[in-house]
Amino acid sequence: MRKIHFLFPLLFVLLVQCSPEEEKGIIPGTNITGDPLTDALLLGVLSVPPCQFLTTQNVNAPVVVGEGGGSVCSTELLNGSLQVSTTGTYQISATAGKQTLSSSRCQSSYFDFHISLKEGSSELHSSVTPGMANVTLTVGSTYTLQASGIVDPNLYDCQGRSVTSTVTPYRINFRKL
Repeated sequence: MRKIHFLFPLLFVLLVQCSPEEEKGIIPGTNITGDPLTDALLLGVLSVPPCQFLTTQNVNAPVVVGEGGGSVCSTELLNGSLQVSTTGTYQISATAGKQTLSSSRCQSSYFDFHISLKEGSSELHSSVTPGMANVTLTVGSTYTLQASGIVDPNLYDCQGRSVTSTVTPYRINFRKL
């Protein structure tokens, strides 16, 4: 009798495990790699648009946002310019970068590194403002990308020792509606 109590749950598990069932993935009916976790990771990476990094080498050329949109990132305190290839309403979101000043003998200091989109002196959106903004951008106009918030690590020390600076980039995203 004890064998039946042991065998019945084991047989039930085997029958349920081996029964044909409908495959449900991230997107029903779509099998990218065969592994749901890998599919989710791949879709997550593909859904974030690539970022055009603003550097000292390309800061003098305007960043051109294509028809579908785009993203701009930087780890440097640079002001750049931006143009669009299609007039229309863009959904804009911005995420601040972070600067960390650290030393082995002291507690780290953290600073926010912000990005603003401006038309003349008028601010259209900033990473200081949470959320998204719908802004009309026009072909032929030049908009300013203004960064702020990075501090000079040479102005800081820790018990007479210099500090190291680590910066994660800000990101500003444009999606054409």
